[in-house]
Amino acid sequence: MNEIINEKISVVASYNRETGVVMPRKIRWLGKDFLIKKLTYYHRVRQGRNVLHVFHVTDGATDFRLHLDSGNLHWTLEEVTDGSAS
Repeated sequence: MNEIINEKISVVASYNRETGVVMPRKIRWLGKDFLIKKLTYYHRVRQGRNVLHVFHVTDGATDFRLHLDSGNLHWTLEEVTDGSAS
């Protein structure tokens, strides 16, 4: 089931200076921590003057789409998918 969330969240991320890659490692949503196991897709979206860095990640059971707003450096959880059809 896909659920649109659009809430600010806390994120622990890492940055690799050699590859220039930012990777979300852990997100906190609804008082629960989710450890990110894999980045499945990344892209950028221009929104006016800002660039949104959009990350599609998974903890192995649940998929998350989140973005980092380059204008204010806020993380937002856009959507959650749990894999079920209902």
